[in-house]
Amino acid sequence: MSEYQVEDRNGRIITFYSYKGGTGRTMALANTAWILAANGNRVLTVDWDLEAPGLAHFFRPFLDQEAMGATTGVIDLIMDYREEALRDVPRESGWHQDFARVRRHALSVNWPLFPEGGSLDFLSAGLVRSDYAITVAGINWDHFYEELNGSQFFAAMREDMRSHYDYILIDSRTGLSDIADICTVEMPDDLVVCFTLSDQSIEGASSIARTVTERYHSRGIRILPVPMRVDDFEKVKADAGRALARQRFGGLPEGMNETRLARYWGAVEIPYRPFYAYEEILATFGDQPGSPNSLLSACERLTAELTNGQVTSLPVMPEDVRLRYADSFTRRRPAIREDIFLSYAPEDRMWADWIAALLTGAGLRVLPHEVGAEPRAEAEQGMDAAARTLVVLSPSYVRSPQAAAVWGSVTDADPSGDRRELIPVRVGEVRLSAPFNNRNAVDLVRLDEAQAATSLLRALRRDGQEFTQTLSPDGPRFPGTRPDIWNVRLRNPAFTGRSVILENLRDQLRGGSPAVVLPTPTTLYGLGGVGKTQVALEYAHRFMADYDLVWWVESEQSDQVMLSLAELAAKLQLRVGDNVAEAAEAAREALRQGTRTDRWLLIFDNADKPSEIARFLPGGPGHVLITSRNPAWTAQAKPLPVDVFTRNESIEHLRRRSTGLSRADADQVAEAVGDLPLAVEIAAAWLETTGTPVSAYIAELQREAVKALTTTQIETQDYPQRFSATWNVSIARLREQSPAANRLLQLCAYFSADPVALSLIYNEQMAKFLVAYDSDLTEEVMLGKVVRAVTRYGLAKVDTNSQTFQVHRMVQAVIRSELDHERQEVTKHEVHQILSAARPKNREVDDWASWPDFELIWPHLTPSEAHLCDEPEGRQLLVDRVRYLWVRGELEAAEELGHRLNEAWTEKMGSDDRQTLVLRFQLANVLRSQGRFEEALELDQDTWDRQQAVLGRDHLHSLMTVGSLGGDLRTLGRFAEALVRDQETYAKLREIFGEEHIRTLKAAHNLALDYRFTGDYAAARALNEDTYSKRVAVLGPQHQDSLTSMATLAEDLRALGDYQGSVQLLEQFQEAYAAVPVTDLPTLRYAKSYAVALRRIGRQAEARQLTKDTYDRYLDRYGASSPDTLACALNLAADYSAVGDKEAARDFAESVHQGYRESLGAEHPFTLACANNVGIYLRDSGQVAEATALGESTLASMRRVIGQEHPFTLSVMVNLANCYGDSADYVRAEQLGRQALAGLTERYGSLHPDVVVCEGNLAVTLRDSGRKQEATELRGRVIAELIRQLGEEHPATRSVRSWRRNGRDLELQPV
Repeated sequence: MSEYQVEDRNGRIITFYSYKGGTGRTMALANTAWILAANGNRVLTVDWDLEAPGLAHFFRPFLDQEAMGATTGVIDLIMDYREEALRDVPRESGWHQDFARVRRHALSVNWPLFPEGGSLDFLSAGLVRSDYAITVAGINWDHFYEELNGSQFFAAMREDMRSHYDYILIDSRTGLSDIADICTVEMPDDLVVCFTLSDQSIEGASSIARTVTERYHSRGIRILPVPMRVDDFEKVKADAGRALARQRFGGLPEGMNETRLARYWGAVEIPYRPFYAYEEILATFGDQPGSPNSLLSACERLTAELTNGQVTSLPVMPEDVRLRYADSFTRRRPAIREDIFLSYAPEDRMWADWIAALLTGAGLRVLPHEVGAEPRAEAEQGMDAAARTLVVLSPSYVRSPQAAAVWGSVTDADPSGDRRELIPVRVGEVRLSAPFNNRNAVDLVRLDEAQAATSLLRALRRDGQEFTQTLSPDGPRFPGTRPDIWNVRLRNPAFTGRSVILENLRDQLRGGSPAVVLPTPTTLYGLGGVGKTQVALEYAHRFMADYDLVWWVESEQSDQVMLSLAELAAKLQLRVGDNVAEAAEAAREALRQGTRTDRWLLIFDNADKPSEIARFLPGGPGHVLITSRNPAWTAQAKPLPVDVFTRNESIEHLRRRSTGLSRADADQVAEAVGDLPLAVEIAAAWLETTGTPVSAYIAELQREAVKALTTTQIETQDYPQRFSATWNVSIARLREQSPAANRLLQLCAYFSADPVALSLIYNEQMAKFLVAYDSDLTEEVMLGKVVRAVTRYGLAKVDTNSQTFQVHRMVQAVIRSELDHERQEVTKHEVHQILSAARPKNREVDDWASWPDFELIWPHLTPSEAHLCDEPEGRQLLVDRVRYLWVRGELEAAEELGHRLNEAWTEKMGSDDRQTLVLRFQLANVLRSQGRFEEALELDQDTWDRQQAVLGRDHLHSLMTVGSLGGDLRTLGRFAEALVRDQETYAKLREIFGEEHIRTLKAAHNLALDYRFTGDYAAARALNEDTYSKRVAVLGPQHQDSLTSMATLAEDLRALGDYQGSVQLLEQFQEAYAAVPVTDLPTLRYAKSYAVALRRIGRQAEARQLTKDTYDRYLDRYGASSPDTLACALNLAADYSAVGDKEAARDFAESVHQGYRESLGAEHPFTLACANNVGIYLRDSGQVAEATALGESTLASMRRVIGQEHPFTLSVMVNLANCYGDSADYVRAEQLGRQALAGLTERYGSLHPDVVVCEGNLAVTLRDSGRKQEATELRGRVIAELIRQLGEEHPATRSVRSWRRNGRDLELQPV
């Protein structure tokens, strides 16, 4: 279409303004524009910051830069008009409009993935010439307006932009100026006032907002204050700034109540993200979609506010496309020929340090990179910043998958090596195979330092320099040089991982710390088998070139230490006699003074007695490394944590030893042994040498870990002790010195191997069991000395930050293996009593406030075999667990546990055991939530029959079960039966327990559901209001039950036609419910309800997005056939219809209808409700005959199943009347329409939206049948009422205005 052709999009002009610079205003505008265009809108962005234009930078990858340099813009439009206006010539009316046309000056953003109709144009500030700044500064705006009638020019420009674009986003200059006034007053429909949370920014921005509001109120400019660059690092200050801003902007945006205002201010805030501080990059490419705290999500929320919910999110783009274009924004440091990217394996850190020092001294800039230390993308950016990549080739390097990726990145990008030079440097005996054999390597193996330096400098074309000129004498030593005095075991060739620990250890020792102890008191305190000795051994070998002397001292006994130091004295050639003590002291003194060397390392291994070993520490200039299980060392040496392997380290070690092992199998083995390095090594060696099937080995580990690991251990120099012997000495010492601590350890062997809350250890019941071993423990506080005794021997660890106590699963296995069967049973029983004592007092599991306490108990039920407990208190915890899982929506887990317990308890205690009957009540709840309604009814009926015989009809548990029976009847569509049953239950509970008892209130809630499902919405609302007020009074406003009543009341309001009230109440509910730690099912149900409410008030796009997100979560969590998933799917079909995609709505609803037929049967009210909706979408898709046939059969079934006057039946009548009308069967259309209208009016009154819409449909029928005057009068009344209730732009209002019939879809709610 030519720009001169008539087109009127009636677009909206939105100005982004800030009083101060540096707010991120331009960035927010650019992202908003992109989101709008990506949703199919035609968008124009205008850079009106004439003095400092910068908007183009955000679109740089998508704009033709040559065209940019030759294209005119805003200032050129103004100057062209000015020059013409200064000419003294006669002109025709409207002459100025030609000078206000913007499209010829705009450039289109080149992005092929915008959908049909979507585009993004850019109007620059102007053609940049040498006189640009002078031109801008030289405009006399008073003269332009007063003498040249500038206002007519800007008015014409405004109309031209609005006619050709859906949205026009103007980037205004800052501060107070004539240019700013044009953008903030003359141009916009909406003014986005951007500000930071500083006082000056808030005051300036709010002052402008008030001025526009007060002086130009007649222009109807909507003002949206938007806090920018909000950094919550200083949360207190940020909150103070937020409060000040809301006060200063007083009530803006206009037309919102307090709840809506609070929601607005929480939604539009733009966070500060350092990533965006350095480059102009669009968050639409820089952020992954879906993260609620990202800059992109903030811009999406702002866009939703600007479009009144029409555009809420950026459509998904392929991830590879997003990343590729995000990279195009990145500013690269120019690659300099002297830059070297140095890639090395962690084991080769000494080589990396020496090479870096050599090359730096030669004038090169070295960028060291340890493979695996950072994400691959970051490593590739480092390579991009250097012209050459130097790889340290060693056995460790070629074994690393990350290293192969680095090598491939260089060779794939430049196979010939012309642009990205790759220089391999071989430093170890390694046979090179693909991919490492496609470049010639610089070989440093068996070269001395001078030869190695010369070879390397020559390869880098620095062969004119002597290495002595490039290396500082205080710099890194040449690697591979063994110290003159060396007493260390052979290196473990299978050593895996631990890079972070080794680097920290080196940094700590080189940082001047006199001694380092492994590990820190807050880890395993040297748990046997965790690998302390192996870490120390690897450190000695990896960094031996740093030292002139490295001496290993076996330190379990003090006499061993003395003998070892005496041998060192001999190596140092000290003149001492034959006295061992004197020789040891002489060696210690020589090290302290550094007489032979000040670069020495002493390693005291297994030094578990600080009081005996500390006197041998020499002090002085060298380094001391201690491995110990005793945390007492932390008072004398700086601690460093050593824990079990990370899972990746375990997997790497297993697959290195057993090369045929899959990653999944390795993961299972690692899990079975708890990532303990000793156990991982034993398992790896056994699998490697025997070929035992992994599944069989894991089964043996799970059955009897200690036996499995002991019998399969292949002794090596690295792990000479048998598996259990690793801890036996410590356990024996603990048993001797503190029987109470030993008993604590035995009890903890039946807790979870994960961290245990200290509150379970410092437990009154725990103290009672331990007091028999230590009378001091009558006071709970004295339990601390028992805990300390266990940790002292490295058998457990305490984490003071998380307040937890942990015994490794392998230590647990050793402890359990030492107990005979009788002692095991006693120990498990005592654990059950400890857990029962920790159960929250006076709080049921329904109360979410009790969940943190229950969640401390749950992990220990399985390890302690609580399902075998015969005591009521222990069994109650399991009943609690089933209900907890049900309430949380963990339906599969709840069902599995419920069935397992039911079978075991029934077999042991019979079918009439009271606690078993309570368990069955909980299990029936789970079955009902899974959609297994008949099974739930059968189980509830049997349970109730037995409870009546055992407990009596009026016992609380009997009444709870009969309430559950009512729920079963509702799910089966037997609404009237459920109503009668629940009325009786509610009356009985009120009589026995009173109106405010928690169970009475639950019965009231259920009865209100019955009222709703039988169509008595007014009764449901009245009872829910009463229940809500009672629950708030009894339980508090934040209690889960109170909030449930609030959400249910919102659904009643919606059913009664108060759509806005439903939305407002659900928004209040969501704000309050945010504090409730509920996941999955309840949260999804309320999100679904809110989406329906949004659709009812006309916010279709927002509703569809929310329903789509909720439906996807339902599918992922519960599957397609779950009752809640089907109900949500039905709503999603309605959302598709509301946004005009009738065919998608039809197809989706038909699949849902089939799901209901299969799960509930063809005559279930829910199936019939779904059929009603399918009929609407068939009619909307032009399949009127099919819709009519379905409507007639559905109406007949509805009348038979739930009656003529039920709202569901009346809705079907409305839709069938529409079908008759579309088929020109006006007699039946009117007859059925008036029948539906009478029923709806009798039920709701004359003002309910369904009644008014039904009248609108009747008006269409009257007009089509030739009664135009009657139809017009009725339609006029309907339109007026719909405008009053729903607004002029509501879809129902627009349909009636257009003489279109409205369908009445049905929503299905939880039962």
